[in-house]
Amino acid sequence: MYQHECTGKYDLRERQGHYIWAINEEAAWQEMARRYPDETEAGFTVEKWEGFNVKVEEVKRDENGDIID
Repeated sequence: MYQHECTGKYDLRERQGHYIWAINEEAAWQEMARRYPDETEAGFTVEKWEGFNVKVEEVKRDENGDIID
């Protein structure tokens, strides 16, 4: 269980993931153990994350908050 007070302290469904860079799964596990030593007994789940392209578009609005085409 998490050592600090948060919504995931007693409810595993509420826990958030952490994104870290590592050369392999073992290195990722070791980094998480370094950052969160009190959590190592319960262990960590390591999954490879695949990035994706993001397109950012500006949305202009008028003084009333309506979108300007």
